[in-house]
Amino acid sequence: MINPSVFDRVGVVLFFLGDFQRKTALALLDAPDVSWVTLKLNGQMIIGLWTRNKENNTDCIKNILGIKPAEQIFMPYRKSPPLSITDLSIMDALIDEPRSSIGELVKSTDLSPKTVRKHLNQLLETKTISIVPLLGAFADSGEVIYPLVIIGRVNMSEVRKILDEAALLRSIQDPPMKYVLCKAHSLAGVTAKIRALENVQGLKSATLSLNREILISTSLRHSLIREKIEKFEKEKLRLKQAM
Repeated sequence: MINPSVFDRVGVVLFFLGDFQRKTALALLDAPDVSWVTLKLNGQMIIGLWTRNKENNTDCIKNILGIKPAEQIFMPYRKSPPLSITDLSIMDALIDEPRSSIGELVKSTDLSPKTVRKHLNQLLETKTISIVPLLGAFADSGEVIYPLVIIGRVNMSEVRKILDEAALLRSIQDPPMKYVLCKAHSLAGVTAKIRALENVQGLKSATLSLNREILISTSLRHSLIREKIEKFEKEKLRLKQAM
């Protein structure tokens, strides 16, 4: 996942209730500024926007679906550190092949292994890009790895007392919400732990959030990155001509 502030945009997340099909999700990827669409196992659909105009783009999605979102969240703007053409080239290569090894990135970018490793680590450390699991799944050992959406003012220390193995993926201040990746020994264990978590003070809800599929707009990402690369190259040429 890329921090949209890299492109001077903010993230908006829209939640729609219903029984949505893949055909609808694919059509939405062509709507302005739609970054990703998630289909949930329960039929719910979640749409992520990277936008400069929150109201217009949100209205556009409402008009396409014919319904209002059950909820919408404006992601906090996280200022991105300055990026180089090297950073952008690595990000561009990862769009189509997010699981690329260092060796594969070296081939696709024509950079040295040392350069790729250095810039990739910096991108991850600054949270310019982040690793987000796409689907809830069974691990090789038979354990269940699952995402949990926790709403309410609850400390992760309290969450870990009950869930044992839980990693905070993302935290939102308004409304107070946490996306947590958890592991349990069985589906029965998942249910028991969620019920126990509901008794924690300050917690409003804890919802198991298994994805059926996540669709990513690679075309939006490529166009935004290449637009920034073109700006770098034009500025570089301008400075060279001015010398």
